[in-house]
Amino acid sequence: MNADQTTAWPAGVVARYLTVGGATVDLTRGNRTYPTDDGIGENRNHTTATCTGCLATEEFSHWRTIRGTYSSWEKHDPGAADQKAREWAQQHAEKCRALPRPGVEA
Repeated sequence: MNADQTTAWPAGVVARYLTVGGATVDLTRGNRTYPTDDGIGENRNHTTATCTGCLATEEFSHWRTIRGTYSSWEKHDPGAADQKAREWAQQHAEKCRALPRPGVEA
């Protein structure tokens, strides 16, 4: 086990993937308020995967639109978002050769 594997993860990181180049792809969860016509805003939960080398980022919403025969509705499904974020992070980590950026904990 090298020193990078024993270093504490940054606050908020829920999963981490090591890239070919030695950087990491970090998964975090967050909330964002989107503006709405009524001025109140809509809070949206998401899981984000961010590469600490090349800074590629993908965001996966915790909400899914379920379409029925006559209607559609929103379902809160953070597990599905986490799974998609993990798949993206794994694929990115297998290819990314960017070195860790200076000052970023890998």
